[in-house]
Amino acid sequence: MARFRFRLEASLQLAQQILETAQLVYAQELQRWQDCVQACEVQSLRYEEAQEGQREAGRYRPEDLGVCQVFALKQWQQLLQYEAQQREQELVLENARRCLLEAHREVEKYERLKEKQAAAFKAAELQKEQKVLDETGQVLHWLGKKSVSKVV
Repeated sequence: MARFRFRLEASLQLAQQILETAQLVYAQELQRWQDCVQACEVQSLRYEEAQEGQREAGRYRPEDLGVCQVFALKQWQQLLQYEAQQREQELVLENARRCLLEAHREVEKYERLKEKQAAAFKAAELQKEQKVLDETGQVLHWLGKKSVSKVV
């Protein structure tokens, strides 16, 4: 029986390499996004602590209130900056996810095509084999009739 050869094997391998790269990029972008989320959470806690310090200064240390307000404002600005970075990273992550899905679809397309072609090849080979067996059976049948005719 002949061996199946997928003509688009190079394209399939290239698509698989692209998929692996897309998976790596997505994992890196996901890690960056998680880092941004964590930075926002940490900065949010710092801002809350700065606000609490500002309230305490307003109640018990009015001479420190101005410094505490400046510090709380800087913490708020930093929090806004981290949140903006997180939103930007969400867009980058979404783009990486789209690329990953597209690469996955491409690999699946080639794999389905390969499976279909392999099944068609196998069916054709089985049909050829059956044809050879049928022809062999016919030849043996006719040879058998001729040998019986010679005996009679």
